[in-house]
Amino acid sequence: MAFIPQDLDRVSGHIVPLGSRNIRMYLIRGESHALLGGGVPWVVERLETQLDRHGIDRSLIRFLVISHVHHDHCGAVPYLLRRYPHIEVVASDYGAHLLGKSGPVELMASVNRKTMETMGLPREYDGISLDFESVPVSLRAADGDFLDLGGITLHFYSTPGHSRCSLSTYIPALEALFPADALPFPEAGSDKLTVTASHDYDDYIRSLEKLLPLPIKLIGYEHGGMITGEDAKTMISRSLAATLQQRQRIKERYDELKDLDRLVDELAWKYSALELYSMVSSDTMRATMARMVRSALGMV
Repeated sequence: MAFIPQDLDRVSGHIVPLGSRNIRMYLIRGESHALLGGGVPWVVERLETQLDRHGIDRSLIRFLVISHVHHDHCGAVPYLLRRYPHIEVVASDYGAHLLGKSGPVELMASVNRKTMETMGLPREYDGISLDFESVPVSLRAADGDFLDLGGITLHFYSTPGHSRCSLSTYIPALEALFPADALPFPEAGSDKLTVTASHDYDDYIRSLEKLLPLPIKLIGYEHGGMITGEDAKTMISRSLAATLQQRQRIKERYDELKDLDRLVDELAWKYSALELYSMVSSDTMRATMARMVRSALGMV
């Protein structure tokens, strides 16, 4: 199994991959357009260059769908709204709540700012601030809701588990699913899947079961890229099996160790070695793994 290379310009006339290999966004083209994924501030220059290269009329980008409220999935949204104020933001109901709440907003602003300082990057692009701030959500999407772009329709599914606010987008006409982090990721150079049930294992499993009946020819992740064909077709069933297997391994390992902290340390070390988590601080990784382990063991 392999991701399609990030420099692939188009999958179809309706899908334009944008961003970088590790931080992906997708432009969905109908009579009007929608951006899927909110990116990070440090991909803004690349994003604008890509839109220019594809000759995208920014006035046609009517919507931006935020999959979930983690800084690496919505960090570029304030910039985009400052520059293109006609864009309407779509998020889950809980996602909308978080995007207007001072605590989460200040946390994401701090993480984005510190990351850009570490990378030695300016906090503005083309005279427009890249700082994070509260995001107004125009449309709150839940199971069964859809958005007609004219010639193409986005269908939304609430898929919590990785985060409480996760929202997946499915395009029936293309049999294309955009789950962000609601699905396990293929590990580079391996057939193994990295389970991302970092908030609630039970919700994560129910979300996979919800998506299981969908016919799928393409999956567009917001980290890594896309998979197609048989790999995409079988990904949900494989993801469900991998999630159940990992939960069982966590339970068995805890029975062996009788030490929650040691088990958390083991998982944090394993996940930190993956490219997907290369920019996650050790403190954040350990806190994430602690929540994952406690959830898998039914302690939360």
